Amino acid sequence: MNPLYAIVDVLERCRQFGYIVHTFNQSGLLIMLTILIAALAAVTAVTSTTIAQQVQCDIRVNYESIPSTNKDLLTNFAADVRDYINNYSWGSDVLDEPIKCTMEIFIQNVVGENRYSAQVFVGSSRPIYSSNQSSAVLRLKDEAWEFTYIRARPINHNLYTFNDLASFLDFYVYLIIGFDYDTYDNLNGTPHFQKAADIASLGRSAGARGWQPSTSGFSRIQLIEEILNARFAPVRTASFLYHFAGLDSLSSAPDRAYRNMIEAIRMIGDVKKTADARNQIIRVFFDTKYMELAQLFVNYRDPKVYYDLATIDPTHQTTYEEYRKKQK
Repeated sequence: MNPLYAIVDVLERCRQFGYIVHTFNQSGLLIMLTILIAALAAVTAVTSTTIAQQVQCDIRVNYESIPSTNKDLLTNFAADVRDYINNYSWGSDVLDEPIKCTMEIFIQNVVGENRYSAQVFVGSSRPIYSSNQSSAVLRLKDEAWEFTYIRARPINHNLYTFNDLASFLDFYVYLIIGFDYDTYDNLNGTPHFQKAADIASLGRSAGARGWQPSTSGFSRIQLIEEILNARFAPVRTASFLYHFAGLDSLSSAPDRAYRNMIEAIRMIGDVKKTADARNQIIRVFFDTKYMELAQLFVNYRDPKVYYDLATIDPTHQTTYEEYRKKQK
């Protein structure tokens, strides 16, 4: 329950019991106080648990590439990052369950005093309705992170000041939430994507590595700009259609679900026809979903879907061809 609704409910119950209080004096007063205390306890429980657990991120850190003396300085790094992400309220929405995500951090080099470079794999998933399975929502690899970490110094949240450690984590958490929200309601992740864009702008202004436009490879700036660009809005709409009207309906209305997922693929294909070959948002979608897509259509009656996938996403053509041959 939303805490606000709970408080309104308390007030309404108090109003309803007003007559009893006046009529039965102390008995009515005790009833009203009992309800008030119980409801406020429920509000406290909801506020302290559900909201704080909007995101549940598994943090894994690989230190094999750096000297042992530096490894000692990073002893608490994974735990500090995990606490920073999982013990913070990233918004006011109360979720049925936290968004599951993963950050695998590979420390590459020591580039200064308490300063490191790293590659990071970022992933997230969401449950598929009426099943015990989940679906990958985001999978990407960021190879250009440099940050400062000082053991025992807290990592602080500040959306208005750039910090090469906290801002990087904030950017990706808001990206994860935005992608997740888009799968449940059309373009619903926009407020979180906008926060990610604001962070990217701070990083760019600070001249920090990894926050500048890139002519090749992955670019945080380019990805978030494409996400918020109306030209690429159909890709986000396709994500909603694919997940909410597709995957979530497979068990109850499979024919309709397959039609919606094929329509989602077509929508993305239409955008790609006029998109720059270096686009990020379409690449991220297929890097995340290609294996799921290949497996999903094995039992579908029309093999044309595999040819369409190979045309739109030639990077994973071999996988699509492999699964097309498995069709019955």
